[in-house]
Amino acid sequence: MHDRVKLARADKSFRWIVYVVFIYLALQCKAYAEQPFKVVAYQKYNTMAKFDPKVYGYIDQLIYKLIRVKADGELDLLSSTLTDLTALKSSRDSKNSYNKVKLLVGIGGAKKNSAHFSVMAANSTTRNNFVKNIAKFCQKYQLDGADIDWEYPENHQDQANALLLFKALQHEFNQKNLMLTAAITYTPEQVKFAKQVEPFVNQINLMVYEPIKGLTTFQQQIDFAVELIEKEDLSDEKLVMGLPFYGKNIATGKTMTYSNIVQAKKSGLLDISNINYMNLDAIKNNVLMMKAKGYSGVMFWELGFDTELTSKTSLLRGINAPGH
Repeated sequence: MHDRVKLARADKSFRWIVYVVFIYLALQCKAYAEQPFKVVAYQKYNTMAKFDPKVYGYIDQLIYKLIRVKADGELDLLSSTLTDLTALKSSRDSKNSYNKVKLLVGIGGAKKNSAHFSVMAANSTTRNNFVKNIAKFCQKYQLDGADIDWEYPENHQDQANALLLFKALQHEFNQKNLMLTAAITYTPEQVKFAKQVEPFVNQINLMVYEPIKGLTTFQQQIDFAVELIEKEDLSDEKLVMGLPFYGKNIATGKTMTYSNIVQAKKSGLLDISNINYMNLDAIKNNVLMMKAKGYSGVMFWELGFDTELTSKTSLLRGINAPGH
């Protein structure tokens, strides 16, 4: 009799544990399913004249480029940086429905824009100086965070120093309630590096539009990146996939903005058969693919390359189209 009572109690306890675990998992699945698919826009300083505040109704984050870092950890601002950021913040805050959009500043980028990252990150004093400076900058100008675009920490020492930098940034940014994202390209080596960076950032912005030898079209690049993402098991919850708002002449390598490609196609004055770009349907289909795979969102380079928001050809509108 005593044994049967003990067994009954044990069975009841087990069933209660199973029930609690089931409820927890159900709530977790519900929370995951309700995570919004983010739309992240990059806005470059030299296309600010085309900026339309109405885009805030179509995006979740806006990353303004750029600030450069000096070797000593000080910030190198362009002459228009503060004016641009003030204008972007003012237009965002002008309407209540725009307030949800996170405004970040981008540090680094291609070629000379990343020239001093390696030296700065190699020394704890200059590294910490940069961390303090960029956190203070974000607070002073009431920004939501920063996007680090070091192109690229390729050797072992640079990658080790980059991880120390991201760890220090995470510590400082968490204290100040700032968002930290990393822009990383999609070569096999850099995707492995992205996996190491993941624990220290809120978001990985994977620059899938960057060229890789042997991949002719943007679609080939995306397919290649997807395979690497799955191979390295990047976190879907932190992954934001990049799409191009520009095209490239396959023969010459010359780039064209998407808006110029649309205009050239309309006028018939330019043969665009050799231009590698993504049209509206291709953009929509890839966004559907990203959603199906559970990625956190989509980002693009860059906002100023799109056609007008009111036009039917706008890629940003396409990303936000019903069913997409």
